[in-house]
Amino acid sequence: MKEPKVLYAITIEDLADVSNEENIPFVESDLPFIEDKIGDYIGDKWHDAIKYALEELEGDKQSV
Repeated sequence: MKEPKVLYAITIEDLADVSNEENIPFVESDLPFIEDKIGDYIGDKWHDAIKYALEELEGDKQSV
């Protein structure tokens, strides 16, 4: 079976960047909590992100 291709992922580097920007420190033992909460906060927003990308693609194709 072919491995599914990941289109986007949130990395620990992304988490560290936001942590530094917002001055909210975390430690490695906090990762399971953060990982669980990110999923709660993203919720169905991934659907909107895909929809917006597809709509922009459609608009670009029509302008050619």
